[in-house]
Amino acid sequence: MRSLIPGILLVTALAGCHHGSGSGPVAVSVIGDRGDAAQIAQATQEGLVRLDREGQVIPGAAARWAILDDGVDYIFRIDDAAGLSAQKIARQLREALRRHRGNPYFTALAAVETIEAVTGTVIEMRLSAPQTDLLPLLAQPEFAVGAPAPLRPGARAAGGLLLDQSHRYGPATPILLREERAGRAVARFQSGESALVLGGTFANLGVARAAQLPRRALRFDPASGLFGFAIRNARLSTSVRTTLSLAIDRDRITAAIGAPRQAKATTIAGSAIEPPLAERRGSALALLAGRKAHIRVAMPSGPGARLLFALAAQDWNKIGITAEMVRADARDADLVLVDQVAPAGTLAALACALSAGCDPGDRLALINPPFIPITTPIRWSLVAPTLDLFTENALSAHPLDQLRSRR
Repeated sequence: MRSLIPGILLVTALAGCHHGSGSGPVAVSVIGDRGDAAQIAQATQEGLVRLDREGQVIPGAAARWAILDDGVDYIFRIDDAAGLSAQKIARQLREALRRHRGNPYFTALAAVETIEAVTGTVIEMRLSAPQTDLLPLLAQPEFAVGAPAPLRPGARAAGGLLLDQSHRYGPATPILLREERAGRAVARFQSGESALVLGGTFANLGVARAAQLPRRALRFDPASGLFGFAIRNARLSTSVRTTLSLAIDRDRITAAIGAPRQAKATTIAGSAIEPPLAERRGSALALLAGRKAHIRVAMPSGPGARLLFALAAQDWNKIGITAEMVRADARDADLVLVDQVAPAGTLAALACALSAGCDPGDRLALINPPFIPITTPIRWSLVAPTLDLFTENALSAHPLDQLRSRR
């Protein structure tokens, strides 16, 4: 059994870890509800493939792979260093698919029909239809197969978890990982106690904006995904759904969020083309024909969420629809805010899975899912100048094992 580092020695080592300098580990704060659990899983569990710091798929337990038969046949060659048989990995993947079948994020994996070990080192995965961006989903920790990962959990101290280098990969920088509220994470970064803050969203961007941060510390990912309202109430009439989308002033909301280079989205694919706002509101009033409506909108917590709701509610009120903000987990909501990073090829299926009355298995339904887009997800980080190799990317993938700090 691995011995733990004595607490007093670890705390002493961490005391000199300002912005990742010194001889201690790099201190990383993760914002959000169990955000540290996701980062720990990403760093210490490995699937067939994994993501690098640019959000690209790289080998994991599979040393290489090939996509055949017009995209419906995937062949994976298992790395000998993984120490696992193809039979065991195939069984774990089948179990993981069953376990996460109801998770909307993995709806695109419903196309996977069979996962079989062809030999002791080769796995074949057959799909019912080609599925773009299948591999980034298999890189998620939910589909870990038990192969040695770049980092392994170590001692708990200084309010966090130490992640040490494992032996399968080359040298990795030790990480001290903490889960914290946005205000505490930003304050710790300001004081030089951490080198990296991950997990920032639109809801807490104002906290970072209010801080006096060094130039280039605040970084934004060009994230792919969904940011808008899914229809939770399948009984909401088509005319009301349409008017809700027509009435939103996406330009004002995007400007209020304040992320640089952030563009509005009028479709799931990211188009920014729409008629002038006055024309859209005229169309919305004509559709409602004098009728009034009241909707309940499920929103997350945070100042950014309150601002977004207030702006949307003002827009809807101008056409005769009043809105009430409810908790994110409210079951009787008519709309729910979706803020989800996801591969571009899976967005239609994800939007459909998150919306009531939409069947992701129906290809016609995927053409226009009942979803009201606003923009793309906002994901921000704070990065110390001593931290090298941090790279903004579309999947907001920032593997902890690939961090490097100038000592």
